[in-house]
Amino acid sequence: MSKNKIIENSKALFKQYGYQKTTLTDIAKSLGKVKSAIYYYFSGKEEIFAELVRSEAETFLSNLVTEVEKYSDPEEQLVKYVDVRVDLMEEVAKRYSFLKKEFFELMPIVDENRQACDQEEIQFLTGIFERINEKGNYTISTPEFKAKLLMKNIKGLEIQMYVTDQVQAHNEDREAFIEFILFGIYKNK
Repeated sequence: MSKNKIIENSKALFKQYGYQKTTLTDIAKSLGKVKSAIYYYFSGKEEIFAELVRSEAETFLSNLVTEVEKYSDPEEQLVKYVDVRVDLMEEVAKRYSFLKKEFFELMPIVDENRQACDQEEIQFLTGIFERINEKGNYTISTPEFKAKLLMKNIKGLEIQMYVTDQVQAHNEDREAFIEFILFGIYKNK
């Protein structure tokens, strides 16, 4: 038995029964162990879920950075950042649709355990903004603040994705969505 195996089995049980109905005993039984064996690795179900969230956040950020860094031009990176982030959010929302009923209850655990990755993402995005400023075609004042705003605005779609299964940035509308997110309602002539 390992931490990863506990997390994987817990994820499967959460998917089958929901977070609230899954007990530590259920998790232990799925591993062929007794509940006390789980306590060697985790203090309880909430800690297991928190570790699952941290792991997902790290994978999400890694995938996002990998895809964006395929482009060398910072302006292209910014466009890809928005595009890829929305795609990844949709994937995660589908993978965790079983938590839909418990979304708002679990949100504090999710937010708390994504903080480190959120900070890394803000720094990554700040770097893109700084490179755009160096290039000279655009000026982005207060790059770190704007990076935080951009990330949080896009993250705002998560609630819609998780709770309603509806997305306002479908692929056919993606270009318009990216333009709106990056340039607002008005566009220079």
